[in-house]
Amino acid sequence: MLAAPPAGAVDYGPISHKGMKNAGAAPTGLKLKLQIGLEADNGGVKSAVKAASNPASATYGQYPTLSELKSNWGATKSVRNGVKNAFANVNVTASIDVTHLRASATVTIKKAQKLFGTKWNLYETSTPGELVALPKDQPALPKGLKGNADVIAGMRLTVQQGKSSRAAAAVARPPARSLRAAAAAGAPFDGGTPTRTGTAGASCLDTTDPAIVAGTAGLFPTQLLTAYGVTPLQAAGYRGQGVRLAIVGSGPTPTADVDQYRSCFGFSGTSLTIHGGSGDQPIIESSLDAMVVSMVAPQLDRFDLWVRDIDEDADDGDVLGFLKLLDAPLQATANGLPLPHVISVSYGVCEPTVSDYTASRKLVKRTLAAEAALGIAVVVAAGDAGSSACAHGVPASQLTSADEQIAAEWPATSPFVLAVGGTNLTLTPQNAIAASGPWNDTVYPAPFTAAAGGGGGQSTIESRPWWQPKPSFSTNGNRLVPDVALFADESPGYPIVCSAGVQGCPTRSGQGIAFVGGTSAATPFVAGMIALWNQAAKKGGKPPPGFVPPLLYSIAARAPQDFYDVTVGGNAIFGGSCCPARPGYDLASGLGSPFANGIAAEVG
Repeated sequence: MLAAPPAGAVDYGPISHKGMKNAGAAPTGLKLKLQIGLEADNGGVKSAVKAASNPASATYGQYPTLSELKSNWGATKSVRNGVKNAFANVNVTASIDVTHLRASATVTIKKAQKLFGTKWNLYETSTPGELVALPKDQPALPKGLKGNADVIAGMRLTVQQGKSSRAAAAVARPPARSLRAAAAAGAPFDGGTPTRTGTAGASCLDTTDPAIVAGTAGLFPTQLLTAYGVTPLQAAGYRGQGVRLAIVGSGPTPTADVDQYRSCFGFSGTSLTIHGGSGDQPIIESSLDAMVVSMVAPQLDRFDLWVRDIDEDADDGDVLGFLKLLDAPLQATANGLPLPHVISVSYGVCEPTVSDYTASRKLVKRTLAAEAALGIAVVVAAGDAGSSACAHGVPASQLTSADEQIAAEWPATSPFVLAVGGTNLTLTPQNAIAASGPWNDTVYPAPFTAAAGGGGGQSTIESRPWWQPKPSFSTNGNRLVPDVALFADESPGYPIVCSAGVQGCPTRSGQGIAFVGGTSAATPFVAGMIALWNQAAKKGGKPPPGFVPPLLYSIAARAPQDFYDVTVGGNAIFGGSCCPARPGYDLASGLGSPFANGIAAEVG
């Protein structure tokens, strides 16, 4: 593992080629997509987050505008012009982001060599067949960058992918399965039942496909809305009006599928607007995200899906690609679009994969901090491989001890997000929660057994934030995840509409019903809840929830009844002692499952 750069030094990330074999000069026409962290008051941004999000603060709820953020804490005009001029000297245009915290520039290796005073060579990594382009010597900052930039990411370029890259697990893909007949499995198993419990509500399936209703797969929307206290809020008129919610994803979804889902289950409202992804294959994850939000908060003021392809084969999980995706709703303000109140994120990479990529992670962290300072609640999935995040997406026959090691998922471990884990669920006939445990499909009998579960654990790269209390079982001062957890179990799963041609959809022609799960379902559910809490706060004349984790922890301390406390089971899918559920906070379910109506009463 590479050491972090010393204080005052520029962080380039992993550009050392020690131990690699030199494969000759890098082609000078290759392009480096650089992201530059500007010298700015990033500490001031963090302080602004605390001042506005701490419920005990006299300035609680007083979030700055984007204009105030860049004016108070962004890079000065002199810094911005210096960076732009440095690139202009090699005939490259650098752009400054809307927060004035970062710059972007695409340069050929030929121009990079002139700019940074060193050659770029190709090097063979330890991964068979992988070639990376790296600077031969330590880069020297030119005039304009020196003293004005403290992070430069993108100096390392993967030219040829290796044959054993494991980064396919970088972007969460919820498991999908076609409807299958199943006898009642008996329950609960550590709180959960792999087949439907409770009572399915009315839907178009009653007439179009009654076999699905009569079957045992899927907890239907009305069941989940009742279980988590959303139904009474919707009955009182809380459906997300006046709130803007954005999903960021690596692929689009057919809007016709989303519309059919709304029609079938009775959630008319705001149409989904998709930005980017034209010509890309739709993915079932984006379908799931959009449909779950539509279920919880169907009448948002704005409902956007921002799409950017993520390179799943990148050896870092494409952190810089995620940065651009995460940043898209912010940068859209330059074109007149308003900021969202909530952003739902299903992207995740296990921490050991990204730990060396300090420059890229630092820039993502700064963007998340800026979004939190602006009062945006960024909600991130904690992963689908239990307490072994690096095992996600790896075929069982290829699992290694490194994959099975205890590891949390980033960016869920960021101190500037709300991390959402997963639970299983057993419902009463009235669709109240009879029992619930951490999602862990290893506890189920065949045919429901699977190596999948809700992510959670202790970070190795992020410190515990000021708003998260240290529980007695914590072994160090690092971030703990998840913060909350909701139903994510793909057995029985969420019923969604998906059509042929959608990646991950089992339907062979036309539209059909698929049953899917993952924390990629729980996350948009919580994002939708936050939209309702924003609405409740506004109606009650109270400050908006904004960056919501400090508020939720404070509510859990004074009103624990507003959460379903998960106390049975655990999320270790390969055995071991991590991470059991227990009364209060735990690493398998966080604070537990929030009841939307209880939290709404607290904030309104």
